[in-house]
Amino acid sequence: MRHGWLDRLRSPGKPRRQAFSALAWASLFVTGHSLSAEDWVPRWYEPSGESANPADEQPRSPVRFVWHDDELSESLEDREHPIRRTAYQNQYPLSKDSEDLLPREESLTPSDEMSTSDDPLFSDNDGESPWIEWKKTVGTATWIAPSSNGLGITSLEARGSIEFPKFQALWFVPRLAGYALDGPTTTDLPAQLYDFSFETVGALPIGERWFVQAAIAPSFFTDSHNTGRKAFRLPGRVLAFWKYSDTLTFTGGVLYLDRDDVKAIPSAGVLWNPNEDWKFELCAPRPRIARRFSHDDCSAHWAYLVGEFGGGTWAIRRASGLNDVATLSDYRLLVGYERKWTSGRNWLVEGGYVFSRRLEYTSQLGDTDLPSTALVRLGVTF
Repeated sequence: MRHGWLDRLRSPGKPRRQAFSALAWASLFVTGHSLSAEDWVPRWYEPSGESANPADEQPRSPVRFVWHDDELSESLEDREHPIRRTAYQNQYPLSKDSEDLLPREESLTPSDEMSTSDDPLFSDNDGESPWIEWKKTVGTATWIAPSSNGLGITSLEARGSIEFPKFQALWFVPRLAGYALDGPTTTDLPAQLYDFSFETVGALPIGERWFVQAAIAPSFFTDSHNTGRKAFRLPGRVLAFWKYSDTLTFTGGVLYLDRDDVKAIPSAGVLWNPNEDWKFELCAPRPRIARRFSHDDCSAHWAYLVGEFGGGTWAIRRASGLNDVATLSDYRLLVGYERKWTSGRNWLVEGGYVFSRRLEYTSQLGDTDLPSTALVRLGVTF
């Protein structure tokens, strides 16, 4: 079993390098186009317009589940939640949208006269905020098409965010996912796999330009039969952000995946929002380029190109009754469409090419390369 992510990128006979080269050329092309645009405005943008005034909001209970549009407005969230949230996808701690890792503008510019009660990380906000709330539920369904002697996967994932409005430096992200496997016939993978994780995230602005985020997620990855020590994993991350300008932020750090094929991945890159219609999230392991092509006062339409490093490691029980550990890995090049509303809700659809697929076992019995295939994903946030 290979243990280096660089080895996977350098493996001969694989199309991964060509795909990432194409993504890099696409990045350069759209970057040059946006540099010549006339609507350059030097600030971070939100994807949609202003929301309704929440002044008439009803009194809140100490514990609240947030579902309604008026409680999810962008302007309200800007004031009450200065730190962008993140969660898991495909067993690595990076959200589907790299902008979720960025702090809000006000978190990067603390005043020298600001007291603890005025700090957006520790403030009481309007004095009526609940001390804990369930916020931002995300659901996704992904289908990886089966092929001859290949492996098809249908997966469902749900995650949410448990937040503390009066202490916004800390939040929790519970996540669960299930996978139904179709094939391959050449080996004895189980029919279902499951993920369970509970991520703890801490964030802290340092001075006017630095922002640090750390997370750890005790997790179980299992087929429900092998629930021993090998099913428990402890992925996490440490990321730092440096705000170079109002539109450009550099990021670097480490994503600890705790997978059998790749233990950790360095994460580095740039997050650039030259204007309200472009987002360049050129960060490993999920670079993304997004273009807003239409919007009104209530919603916005986005199209994007994204690369992914997918897969995961699960503790399983083989057909012989022996316990083993299976690792799936692949690379993905996808295009997507996303519709966002000022309420904070959105839905998306993605599709593309999955390649450099590999199935490996700790026992090395049944290791195999899998044929390339197609992927379709649907997602909703509310």
